[in-house]
Amino acid sequence: MLRRVILMVFLIVLVHKSVSPQTDVYLSTERVGRIRIPIVIKEIESESRTAGQSARYITRVLKQDLDFTGNFESLEFNPGLDTLEAGRTAAAMFEGSLSEDGEKYTLNAKLLDFSSREIIFSKKYSFKSAARRTVAHRICDEITYFLIGERSIATTRILFCREEDGAKNLYIIDYDGYGEKRLVGGELIISPTWLDEKRFCYTSYRRGNPDCYLVDLRRGKKTLISHRKGQNVAGDYFADRDEIVTTLSLKGNSEIYLIDSSGKIVRRLTRNRAIDCSPTWAQNGNEIAFVSDRTGVPQIYVMDRFGGNVRRLSREGSYNTSPTWSPDGGVITYVSRQDGLYRLKLISPDGLMENTLFEDYLSYEDPDWAPNGRHIAATVHYGRTKWIVIIDAETGEKRRLVRGEMPAWSPLAPASPGNF
Repeated sequence: MLRRVILMVFLIVLVHKSVSPQTDVYLSTERVGRIRIPIVIKEIESESRTAGQSARYITRVLKQDLDFTGNFESLEFNPGLDTLEAGRTAAAMFEGSLSEDGEKYTLNAKLLDFSSREIIFSKKYSFKSAARRTVAHRICDEITYFLIGERSIATTRILFCREEDGAKNLYIIDYDGYGEKRLVGGELIISPTWLDEKRFCYTSYRRGNPDCYLVDLRRGKKTLISHRKGQNVAGDYFADRDEIVTTLSLKGNSEIYLIDSSGKIVRRLTRNRAIDCSPTWAQNGNEIAFVSDRTGVPQIYVMDRFGGNVRRLSREGSYNTSPTWSPDGGVITYVSRQDGLYRLKLISPDGLMENTLFEDYLSYEDPDWAPNGRHIAATVHYGRTKWIVIIDAETGEKRRLVRGEMPAWSPLAPASPGNF
């Protein structure tokens, strides 16, 4: 309750200061995003030189994380003073102290109301040096939850593929592009798909057929779950029913099926001479968007979870593909070829509203939503090089992470009393 009162009061003050009775207000169709909440991030204190290096590192990563959310503006006090520059105020203030004991660190962290200095949260983190970045991400998630009541994405990860030496290898990185690690090498990998924050599927041609594997990072185990003749490509997962909406070509034609996480077929959804592929679940698990060339060219369609009530969604463009449903169910992103370039489109599930995200000279492919419903990971072509790029759907800001393609953004871990 305290955090919501603090935020409401601060925003009322901020709007009051920024709009006077003489101000003319105009509506704009440009993506300007929400107001950033100013927050003071004090340099974490330390008891030794080595701890000081880690304290500065954690502080720097935390500021980067908060800036990336698009929700916060990190402020610093004037040098040597506990004051901000004239006319500035803040909603909250973060401070912390770091101590070390051998290879182990302990960070005591606090988030305070800036005006009253009342404690909003106080946490203790114990960790080793290798986990410094993870701790900073964790604090960003805590601040986001306690100030605006939303779960942040700082501890999420991204799977992606990279073409190297005749293979297409599978990698994983933190959401901000750090901690890159190759998971599978020397194979042709496509279509990585998360099931939850610890499990994912991918399709590999290592046996000469596009087979589907499931990897459990928690157990360090890989299982071949679908190796039927022809395509075995996982599209999207609905956890409540343990259903993976999948493209199979059992009789030579690509159709959409439901399978469970063991690979067992639950139900066939499409029966059409056309190619049906690239399925993605609606947030409520009642509808599926997919690609079909049943009109002669690839278009985006929607059907219910039993394969009925099929309707065409995309109306423009002669080549539309790669749909992905936003986490809140309010919009579907897809790729449309126009004038020789691939554009990112946003369309409402009823098809009544549609926008092009960018109209530049770049091609965009493989969009995938972050679990916060604000950011999109996509493959962007810069010349002949493919990059994984993070896009803020509210502001249009872009950030290049690493070379690669086919990004898949991990979901959030389930909420618990100690995990927001």
